[in-house]
Amino acid sequence: MSRSEDSERARRLDTLEQRFERLRAFGSLRRQLRVTEEVEVIAAAAQEFARDVLHVTHFALYCAEKEESDFDLLSFAPESLGLPRSVERDSPIAKALEEATSTSDSELLSMVGGADFAGAPALALALRASPTQLIGFALVKGDWLDTELLDELVFDVESALAARMITRLRAEELAVLEIQERELVGLLRDVEARDEIIQRDLEEARQFQRKMLGAPPRVDGASIEVIYQPLGLVGGDLYAAAIDGQRLRLFVADATGHGVRASLTTMFIKSGYEAVRLGAPDPAALLAALNDAIAHTYRSSEMLFSAACVDIDLATGRLLISSAAHPPVCVVSGGEARYIEGAGAFLGLRSGMRFQTQEAFIRPGDGVYLYTDGFVEARKQNELFGDDRFREAILDAHRGGQRLAGESVLAAVTAFLDGAPLDDDGTFVGVRYGVVQPSLRTTGDLDAARTTVAP
Repeated sequence: MSRSEDSERARRLDTLEQRFERLRAFGSLRRQLRVTEEVEVIAAAAQEFARDVLHVTHFALYCAEKEESDFDLLSFAPESLGLPRSVERDSPIAKALEEATSTSDSELLSMVGGADFAGAPALALALRASPTQLIGFALVKGDWLDTELLDELVFDVESALAARMITRLRAEELAVLEIQERELVGLLRDVEARDEIIQRDLEEARQFQRKMLGAPPRVDGASIEVIYQPLGLVGGDLYAAAIDGQRLRLFVADATGHGVRASLTTMFIKSGYEAVRLGAPDPAALLAALNDAIAHTYRSSEMLFSAACVDIDLATGRLLISSAAHPPVCVVSGGEARYIEGAGAFLGLRSGMRFQTQEAFIRPGDGVYLYTDGFVEARKQNELFGDDRFREAILDAHRGGQRLAGESVLAAVTAFLDGAPLDDDGTFVGVRYGVVQPSLRTTGDLDAARTTVAP
């Protein structure tokens, strides 16, 4: 074998040995990067590899922890480079690297802040988490730079940095979620505690309202039935029935709105009603006096309500009827049901209003029925139960002689709704003249009402 052949063989062996050493070095670097958690350690490993394997004389690595944050200096050598600790994301070099993978333009290197990279070839290498997301860059300088090996190093480093950054971001997100979850649990506990207090208060308000409404009285010469169906625990409907000698006075009111506010309104109405009841000679006078009391006392409260009042002379069957913006009173007499309409405006609107009294007569076995609009305006899809159906339901119940005509009416409303809920409070007060039965009050759910016999 000639000397030239020996020399070529030795050169090839040396090249193969160098490649093997580089492969072994890359393998060692990759194993180290796989187990490294901190980006600073990744940067230091990259710097050490670039110096020992790629013979880089100057090295600096900048990285951004988040997509929109600036680039922080993680590792550099030698210490005399004089590099800034951070580079803004909108800096010229960052913008240039957003558009190019690498550059050797010395003007770009000077944009880093006066770093001394002069005197030898230098490169700025982009580190990307994705083709459009720049997460950092490396600045390198050496007497001889192998761009292929540098690209391989950049690939390994950016992969490791991207993985660790994703892990860190996920950990931060999980930590934030954990804090938010604890806060949410605390808020839910507070809400549950407050809800428990509110429900307890509402239950007490319900019991107070039931006591305030009371049961209808027992009277000689008539039977009285009351059905009270609030939309929630408390409601905005009000009823009253009182006997004064031979006069039985019935009163039904409906405050605007629902729930707690409307129920509070009923308490004011009840108080005003009791204050004027005995001094009012007829229903029209009672509504006028009640309106003035409410309008004078609660001028700024917008306390509006409808009402109907009926006086029944138990000795003669004479009816005196007056109403204010309320559904008509239904009178069943002679086998027919008819509405007696009123023309008054809402009570509480202004003082000084006057109301009309209408007169009618009933005979033993006839009925008088007052109610609020919750049952009449029961809605299934876009169809109302309506006045006509309600009147027929009353007439059918009355003709059937049911002890609880109101429950028969409610059954008709329930069948019409076909599972749809009521969307308003409902109250029904019925009187059978000349029929002596225990007076009844029914309250509770529409499908499973509880009946209480008045003492």
